[in-house]
Amino acid sequence: MRRRSVLEWMWTTVQRGERRIIRIMVLASVLLVLMQLSAVRDPLQFYMAVASKVEAPPLELPTLTNPTLAETVKTWQVTLKAIPAAPIRVLQNGKVIASLAKGEQKIAVQAGQIQLDGTGVSQIVRVQVLKKDVQLLEPRQNQIVVLQGNIQTITVKPTVNP
Repeated sequence: MRRRSVLEWMWTTVQRGERRIIRIMVLASVLLVLMQLSAVRDPLQFYMAVASKVEAPPLELPTLTNPTLAETVKTWQVTLKAIPAAPIRVLQNGKVIASLAKGEQKIAVQAGQIQLDGTGVSQIVRVQVLKKDVQLLEPRQNQIVVLQGNIQTITVKPTVNP
C-alpha cells in the first residue's frame, strides 16, 4: 500500500511539474511576441505618425495638366540579345519593359537609363546591343554587358539636334 502511494505521489508531482513548465513556456512565448511587436512599433513613432496625419492630411489634388497638351515622351528602338537566353528583366523608370527570356528582344526605350536585372539568374549572361536607332549616341552598337546574378545599367542618350 505504501509503495503505491509513493508512486502516485511521484506521478502527481511530475504532472504538476509538466503543467508549470507548459505555463512558463506559454508565458515566455507571449512575452516574446509582445517584445517583438513593441520593437516593430515604437509608441512614440506611432503617435507622431498619427498626429502628423491629423494635423496635415495629404491632399488629393486633381491633375492640372491637360492630357492632350501633355508633352509626349520620345522613344527609340533598341534590340538586345541575351547570350545564353535567360529571364533577364529590362527595366526603365521602375517598370519592366521587356524580358530577354527568348534571347533577342526589340525594346522601345526613353532617354535616361535602363536596368538589366539578372538577380534571379545563376549563370553568367552576356547582353549585347544588336541594333539601335541612329539617333542614339548611347548605347553603342554591339556593346556587351555581363551579368553575374546582379543588376547592370545601360545609358540611353540621344544625339543633340542643332
